[in-house]
Amino acid sequence: MIRPTTPYRELVTVLCTILAATTAFGHDGGALDDLPQLTVRGDATLHKPADQMRLRVAVVTEADEAITAVSENNRRMAQVVAAIEKAGLDKTEYQTGRFTIQPRYSRRPRQADESWTRRIIGYGVTNSLAIRTKQLDLAGKIIEAANNAGANSIDAITFDLANPRTHRAEAIATATGNARSDAAILARAADVRLVRIISIHLGSGGTPPPGPRMLRAESMVAASVVSAPPIQPGDVPVQASVTIVYEIAQRAVAGKAQP
Repeated sequence: MIRPTTPYRELVTVLCTILAATTAFGHDGGALDDLPQLTVRGDATLHKPADQMRLRVAVVTEADEAITAVSENNRRMAQVVAAIEKAGLDKTEYQTGRFTIQPRYSRRPRQADESWTRRIIGYGVTNSLAIRTKQLDLAGKIIEAANNAGANSIDAITFDLANPRTHRAEAIATATGNARSDAAILARAADVRLVRIISIHLGSGGTPPPGPRMLRAESMVAASVVSAPPIQPGDVPVQASVTIVYEIAQRAVAGKAQP
């Protein structure tokens, strides 16, 4: 490996120092922090039609023996899978979300003596399917099919965007335009002029995660769904925020040179 010579290292140090000084000072040699500045923030929220649905359906079974609970759960889940595929889902649009086997214990009596110990009285098995599909028109049909086939827990119906970044550029452009428009209005109102942009900062805004702000049907444990429930996907907000810092100066007075 070739090691840089001392003069080379000194040259790099000098160049870094010059670059840091150039960044820290304005075009006239003054520190940027000492320049008159105007800071504006532009926000934008676009509402785009949802193009993806997420849904979780589960089969919950209980029995005295674990093997019995698992066997019954497997039988009913096989029916659920067949039903949602018949409703129009492809195998790539669902996967096992969670599978658990949990023991159920006896409750401690109110006047139990010191020798009392809890014991296992049964087992509960939960097997859930995580569904993600762009076939939004199947939402109600899938719920109906899953429930009638044996799914006794249906929850977390969420609508979002499959690729939020397809609308991210539009949101950023809108937020930037709002910031520049506000800066121009403020400059006119304050009788100053915008000299140049010192910095631009893009905020962390984007598509809010699926949750209360999205269309969401909370947990439903239904006895039977006779017909497909009406489901309306709605719109998904895509957000962006941009902060722009301008150098400003006093406007020119008639008969006098601009600063």
